[in-house]
Amino acid sequence: MEEKINLSPLHCIFFIYQSFAFATDGKLSNEEKTVISKFMYRWTGKKQDALNQIITETLSWGQQHVKTTKDQVEIMMSMLTYLKKQPNFTLPQREYFLMDIRNIARSDGTFLDQQKNWHDMMANLLEVEIRVSPQTHEQIQQSLNKIKKKKIGFRRSK
Repeated sequence: MEEKINLSPLHCIFFIYQSFAFATDGKLSNEEKTVISKFMYRWTGKKQDALNQIITETLSWGQQHVKTTKDQVEIMMSMLTYLKKQPNFTLPQREYFLMDIRNIARSDGTFLDQQKNWHDMMANLLEVEIRVSPQTHEQIQQSLNKIKKKKIGFRRSK
């Protein structure tokens, strides 16, 4: 029997970081993994046990629910909408999150155009005025409108 557990913003942050790094080029480099781990360690309050649990649960959930890259992107953007609604995900935290996204993109030595576009879509969803791509606000919004919202949640076997 499966038991629904509350979706944690930390699960979302890890999923987004991992998806962002992987989905643009189909690879998750060692540099990207290292940077993501460092950022997540910081987000978990430097608690290794919490970090390990977040990673394990999120990866397990992803294996069960993410079938395609399209699913991954739709879930990633849905999670951003969820994060934006969290009262403790303040503007400074959203800016920090986007800085992490840019650093993840650069960690493997290449900041791809797709990563720049996704960064700007994330910034738009989070209502942060930071742009790194040449896209206009209208183009960013058009891209976002093409992405279907996905139900998100985490379940654990009882």
